[in-house]
Amino acid sequence: MHFARQRLAAVGPRLPARQDLFNKLLASKAIARAVEDEARSKKISHEKAQQNAIALMEEIAANFSYEMIRLTDRILGFTWNRLYQGINVHNAERVRQLAHDGHEIVYVPCHRSHMDYLLLSYVLYHQGLVPPHIAAGINLNFWPAGPIFRRLGAFFIRRTFKGNKLYSTVFREYLGELFSRGYSVEYFVEGGRSRTGRLLDPKTGTLSMTIQAMLRGGTRPITLVPIYIGYEHVMEVGTYAKELRGATKEKESLPQMVRGLSKLRNLGQGYVNFGEPLPLMTYLNQHVPDWREAIDPIEAVRPSWLTPTVNSIAADLMVRINNAGAAQRHEPVLYGATGLPPAFADP
Repeated sequence: MHFARQRLAAVGPRLPARQDLFNKLLASKAIARAVEDEARSKKISHEKAQQNAIALMEEIAANFSYEMIRLTDRILGFTWNRLYQGINVHNAERVRQLAHDGHEIVYVPCHRSHMDYLLLSYVLYHQGLVPPHIAAGINLNFWPAGPIFRRLGAFFIRRTFKGNKLYSTVFREYLGELFSRGYSVEYFVEGGRSRTGRLLDPKTGTLSMTIQAMLRGGTRPITLVPIYIGYEHVMEVGTYAKELRGATKEKESLPQMVRGLSKLRNLGQGYVNFGEPLPLMTYLNQHVPDWREAIDPIEAVRPSWLTPTVNSIAADLMVRINNAGAAQRHEPVLYGATGLPPAFADP
């Protein structure tokens, strides 16, 4: 059992064929019911409604590739050495222990830069942990970045679910399937990048779905890991300055990405500080003793305690992220930016 858990932490669960995953999602009672509702409300055939559901799965789902992870690791090793004087990593042993103990890990970092996605996955990979599936904004799903990000574990999420029951059901079931298969997941609780360096108010939609997934009968304990990611110099600082002066945010695109990469210079040091983990089951046992009564293997339950509890957990996570950020002011451990690639270890 010990070695099986070590292997799961390092290489992750077996990856299903994407079509097999879609077929399993289509067979779920929740999506089948949502497809029926879609056909009825839009007065379309059942086949057309099912095609709509499949199109949403294609839009959302990652296409994780270990080969792409290994290739990108070599590229990023070279890139970090050119961009950063060093990367400071704190308390990664907490995450390794959780993974080895069989926890389902949800990484919840603050969001400063598009670099965050790549840097955290790179750090985890060099800690001997499989990189997570990452909730990324649909604005990043442009060619060629979108297909590359999918193969690095990104799954795409729209800004709002309102008024689209089929979309919300497909996304919720997909997230639940990731948990049930044992994949680690990452999402940014702030919802978007902070332009000022201060933490933004949390967005609780994906966190709420995480708890709902737990209520749907997951077998492994889910633990939220808050993470502070920071930089001496943020890659997008010029763009942020323009936006703060009133300029319209430029839509992400290939030309924008090329211009940004061409301007990159030495960005100083980076920081990845793992904060105090928050075990969901322990939290619910302490604050909502009767939470198990809301378990329903089919419906997306929203018990009366869910919204206030999610808000409370989100606020707690923001405090833990802020506390993790304070670590860089106390004897940071610097991993040099020379050699290929820098080794990440812990104090």
